[in-house]
Amino acid sequence: MYEIKAHEVMYKGAYFRSKNECKRYIFLKELGWNIEYEPVLEDVKGWLPDLIIFGCNDEKILVEIKPYQTLKDFDTDYAQSVEEKIHNSGWYNNYDAVVIFGSTLNLKNAGGYSFIGGRCFRTDKGQKEDYKKGTHQHCGRGDGPYYEDYFVYTDNGCNRGDIDICDQDISYHGLVHGSYDGGWSIKDDTRNKIETSWNKAGTEMRYVKKIGN
Repeated sequence: MYEIKAHEVMYKGAYFRSKNECKRYIFLKELGWNIEYEPVLEDVKGWLPDLIIFGCNDEKILVEIKPYQTLKDFDTDYAQSVEEKIHNSGWYNNYDAVVIFGSTLNLKNAGGYSFIGGRCFRTDKGQKEDYKKGTHQHCGRGDGPYYEDYFVYTDNGCNRGDIDICDQDISYHGLVHGSYDGGWSIKDDTRNKIETSWNKAGTEMRYVKKIGN
């Protein structure tokens, strides 16, 4: 699946390297998130994030978008090489989190009427200090001052109408809105908004102009 040639497209004056990136961009905009495509970053080395999300409490979340269709795709040698490249960039020095999206919306139902949307890495001052002291309880296959987990969509602890994402198992604090209420879940109307936004992004893709052959 990773040998499939990506087709560059143009949407609202921006050139996207693949339809997958463009569709995800449209979807996240529909959710109301503050995002920027291919941000210019001087403090991340050897890796160009596809997007950056600016959270409501000044969080800065870097985004990688890959053609993964199932959770198993996140465990391939290719996926692990992508994660290694991300961590070698030193993102955790100046950014709060990294999120990896695939090409599908719902990777697996997660209970609480929510579902897994991708993989995430989170850091903070306490984790960095613990890592320096050798007391950091790392979770996952990587090595660094961060935790890693899959993420779920949530509206638990959010203002009405807001949609957030949080770690599935480690921390329930929202990455985008800073939401927290001791867990995660989504209401019927929130799930409907997420699915409607995803379908609308797919419809928008019908009118996106392909660049080149």
